[in-house]
Amino acid sequence: MCKTAQKGFSVLFLILVMISGLQGQSVISGVVTEKESGHPLTDVAVTIDPGHRGTYTDSTGHFFFRDLPAGKYRLKISRVGYLTVTKHLSLETGDHLQLSLEASKEVLPIGEVSVVGNRAEKRILRDLTAEPVSLRPAITTISREKIEEEGAVTLMDALRYVPGGLTETRGRKVKQFFSVRGQTYPYPTYSLDGIVQKEFYETASFVNASMIRSVRIDRSASSLLKSLSPLSGVIDVESRRFTRRTTEAQVSWGTLNTFDASLLHGNRTQKLEYSTGVDFFGTNGPAGRNGRERIVNANGALRWQVNNRVNTSVRLFYMGGMRELVQPVFPAADKFRNQKEKYDPLSTLLVYTKTEYKASEKITGELQINYACRNPKYTLENLASGATQSYRERDRELTVNHLNAWTLSSANILRLGVLYNHWTAPNGKRYYWGHPADVHTWSAVVTDQQRFGKWLLNGGMRISQEFYKEWSAFSIEGSGKYFNGVEPIRNQWQPPVWQAIAGATFAPGSAVSLHGNVAAGVVTPRKGALTADGTAPENEKRTNVDLGVIRNCEGKGTLTVSLFFVSRRDAIGYSGETVAADSGQIVELYENTDRRSFGMEGTMRREIIPARWEVFANILLMKGQEKDSSAWMKDDEIPVFIGNMGSSFRINGFDASLFMNYTGAYRNDRFVSKSYLKENGKAPLGDFFDLSLTAGYRVGRERNVRFFAEVHNMLDRHYQTVPGWPDNGRIFRGGIKVKF
Repeated sequence: MCKTAQKGFSVLFLILVMISGLQGQSVISGVVTEKESGHPLTDVAVTIDPGHRGTYTDSTGHFFFRDLPAGKYRLKISRVGYLTVTKHLSLETGDHLQLSLEASKEVLPIGEVSVVGNRAEKRILRDLTAEPVSLRPAITTISREKIEEEGAVTLMDALRYVPGGLTETRGRKVKQFFSVRGQTYPYPTYSLDGIVQKEFYETASFVNASMIRSVRIDRSASSLLKSLSPLSGVIDVESRRFTRRTTEAQVSWGTLNTFDASLLHGNRTQKLEYSTGVDFFGTNGPAGRNGRERIVNANGALRWQVNNRVNTSVRLFYMGGMRELVQPVFPAADKFRNQKEKYDPLSTLLVYTKTEYKASEKITGELQINYACRNPKYTLENLASGATQSYRERDRELTVNHLNAWTLSSANILRLGVLYNHWTAPNGKRYYWGHPADVHTWSAVVTDQQRFGKWLLNGGMRISQEFYKEWSAFSIEGSGKYFNGVEPIRNQWQPPVWQAIAGATFAPGSAVSLHGNVAAGVVTPRKGALTADGTAPENEKRTNVDLGVIRNCEGKGTLTVSLFFVSRRDAIGYSGETVAADSGQIVELYENTDRRSFGMEGTMRREIIPARWEVFANILLMKGQEKDSSAWMKDDEIPVFIGNMGSSFRINGFDASLFMNYTGAYRNDRFVSKSYLKENGKAPLGDFFDLSLTAGYRVGRERNVRFFAEVHNMLDRHYQTVPGWPDNGRIFRGGIKVKF
């Protein structure tokens, strides 16, 4: 491991030294603030001509345009409720113009009356699903630019360098699971544009990165507004938006016959904004082990600013194709190695509509309606007997979510929400196929935010309850002896589940802020989960504490340090035991064990040369423990250390990014052969370096054509995050992207 570490750091050091003396390209950057208050404005549309380029300001009000040729430009900023600002600029080769722009509230004359927009109301309308400021040290946002620098093809690729993040890749029915801070049950939930996605796990592995504007990862346990809050974090995916008429096309090809082709188009007028796109990607997978994939993503969206009080949007997403499940190698058990599985066809349809409205001067609201339909066909072939069985894993869900925000005073904002979800799988789902499910879920949430001078306090609570019209996953019979005689559930209410949070932020100045947050609640076992004695696991009681400090380094970067503690009484986890259900599927059994973990996270991002050369690093140091009888023992199923570092630079149309991940050692007995366990115990996992490099060169008068090349896992390490499914090793990829 030491030699590998030295190699990785040596390569990074050499590249950083090589670029330190090079000259930068022409750049325009800036920050947009509100003239009346001086506060930064987010989501301001910034466009530049000639060049047909556009972007939105980030959460700090900043924007960037890189790789600009010398010449004269017209830059325009606009946002609903504010006057449009136009600025004429002259740019010389190698210039870096840094702008500070102010946007004034728009005054609308109506006869003798003038109506002035209110910044607080606009912010509430845009941020109805905003999480508490006290969580900022535990939140990471990956921008569109960073997604491209990482060479991400899918959403899961984009999560690769999140602080403390671990992606478990396997060949089972859910291809990849992403977790943070070692909390592998339950895994974080997903939301799309702030809208809850209850059954999104498999889709996340195949959502193409080209459709993503940004990804926000909440590593804490306190997300109440964007999920049903399993107290394990939320991944919020924000879709692409366009500030003007734009068309993008990209084609790439690489190792294992991995290819990707995408086409996107969008435009924005004063009242309307639309986007549409299609992507086709695939791979042949590892030689001789299945793994062939052919996936199509198609999506479209329309946003309509009806008037100053109402705006509405609708988005449709379709994913289809086929996927072969990768066959494992030893030490995976024979029962997994001696079967071939595939989904052909895959079929997922998501559609949502969202309407934001301003009911009065102090009340704003949002109505979300989300529908999802999945209808994949699963086929299992037993290689020993030649027997084959196929069935459809069809399921549907409907979610209606209504959120309101009340401005009780200039220092207090109250948010309320109610949610209803109906999920049904007429023939069962995944490992419980053949056993119907029909579940209704209701929840209510309330949060409050109060400012006292330099202090910002917040609190909130969510209560949810499920009604089982039918749940017969408990009624598995046949060879699964532990399931015999367990009756299905029909027309029964389940006990209510609650989560509560409280937090505080102290900001003595613009450079430093202190944050603290506490979350507590109940986590329920997965529906259909059983222990070895045939009963359902107990509910888990979880408490999470976060303490953090953020240091802003005069616009050049940030330093974040946070401490966390997680207590899990009756923690729900896999027991390591499995049984064979009558469908032929292997069903995992669960157990309750007291667990706890505590640790430190540190994140640093620094611009060495503004807008040209940036470095970052983040680490997770964590200790996990589980209770054995009355004593606390080391939990060896989670890594003690996860670290990422990297550097990105851009010079006269050339860009390159180097990324490195180290994941510490851990062990697991899931899917492992009993003979291996008897001789060796749990299988060793982790303890690997993954080094990746992406590079590109932009050509054309407007730098609108980018040729790129990438190499992932440069050290060619066939490490494992799940026993029996090693990484594919070194992967090369190259292609071209054109922006019209």
